[in-house]
Amino acid sequence: MDIEELTRKVKERAAKRTDEERFKLLVDAKILTKNGTFNSRFFSKETVEKSKEAKMAVS
Repeated sequence: MDIEELTRKVKERAAKRTDEERFKLLVDAKILTKNGTFNSRFFSKETVEKSKEAKMAVS
């Protein structure tokens, strides 16, 4: 499989994902926590706090 075919398949799969599937993917990759905020292990304290504030504003 060449890179163009692989890229095409990845784009097709990404376009078909539901919001729940995207969220699970980000949690599994440890980018987001289970409560939907940025993971403090990989993001600055400021970014994590902003994500918590944004989460509370939406709720």
